[in-house]
Amino acid sequence: MLSYCQTCVLFVCITMLPATSGLHAYGHAYGPRPYDFNKTQYAAIAAKFEIFTVEKAHAAAVYGNASAKPPFSTNSIAATIGTARKIKALNTSVKVLMYWNAALHYNMYECESQVQSGWLYKNPTKPNPPFYNYSIPEFRTWWVQCAVNTIQDAAGALDGLFLDATPKVDRSNDISAWGHMVDELRAKLGGDAIIIDNGFFLAPSGAEYAGSDAWNHTGVCYVESMAQIGRALKNGNNKLTPPISSYDLDVKHLQWLAEASAANPHKVFIGHGHVDVPPAQPKSTEMVVPDTFRFGLVKYMLVTSSMEHGYFLANNGGYEIDDGLLDQPMSVYTGQGVGCGEPTEPFIVRRAVSLDSAQPSLGSYVLSRKFQHGHVELNLASQTALIDCAPPNINAL
Repeated sequence: MLSYCQTCVLFVCITMLPATSGLHAYGHAYGPRPYDFNKTQYAAIAAKFEIFTVEKAHAAAVYGNASAKPPFSTNSIAATIGTARKIKALNTSVKVLMYWNAALHYNMYECESQVQSGWLYKNPTKPNPPFYNYSIPEFRTWWVQCAVNTIQDAAGALDGLFLDATPKVDRSNDISAWGHMVDELRAKLGGDAIIIDNGFFLAPSGAEYAGSDAWNHTGVCYVESMAQIGRALKNGNNKLTPPISSYDLDVKHLQWLAEASAANPHKVFIGHGHVDVPPAQPKSTEMVVPDTFRFGLVKYMLVTSSMEHGYFLANNGGYEIDDGLLDQPMSVYTGQGVGCGEPTEPFIVRRAVSLDSAQPSLGSYVLSRKFQHGHVELNLASQTALIDCAPPNINAL
């Protein structure tokens, strides 16, 4: 487990960024597979994001060998390092991370050729990819050393790691072993390396996976599942249906995040929201649906301990570069942001009464929180959000 001082070193490293009282922008994407980002996309990445993760299977057509077997058909290590160098050629201050899965053997990174069949076990839900077996000491040593070698061999092009699928590791009761492995990564890479885990997943059963028990080791957590809180579900007719039974679960998830963030103000918390790009429009459209973005942003504002030291990412649910990442209103990440300042108290919850007498169960929750310069409000049933801060930043949303 990281000591408080070790975590503070990471916090200082990740927050030595351009002055702003708004959020910081986190980016995470791959090119339209199997291709690389184009020049316009590279320029946007270098200009917009302070931290950027290169997702797996990026630019295989450039760095991979189509006639070779996996992982050399993809060569995701070479692709990640090559991409990082291109980004840093445009902006040396961007911190670029390698994607590294903690649970699943995708066999896309060159060192995965060293994985033995005995280190894996069958995926219980689908044929592939198989799961890593944490009971094998040789696997644990390999997983750490491959990541360390990649960062060190990149000669400054890479600044750390994005560790995916930690909830799956926790479900397999391996989070303790994983935590020791992350501590070893930290010891070998040093305090300046950025290590992010993808955690704080709340299952439909209410079980909590990869929360503070993972965050305590990385110091930085991306809550990918936050984007699904309060989101509508699609029924068989492809119509939006409010997830009535999930409102209590949504509130529980937000309370879990808020309590963890309040207890760990020295750690970094990255939120995830939505930007809807209408299907009828080209993926590269610059149009933003502000209400959808605002809904996700307010969820983050309800639970974060700090806006000034906070990070956020919004896309349309996918991680291809054209899946909404570049369509966010980027003014949220500059200057005063949305103009609310820092939160002054925890969020509060009140029950909203249904206006439909025939369906009283449609009542939802309204959550609100006070800030230095105003307040925010979230209605789970209507999927609407309010940011009421003065002086408002009319250009932010």
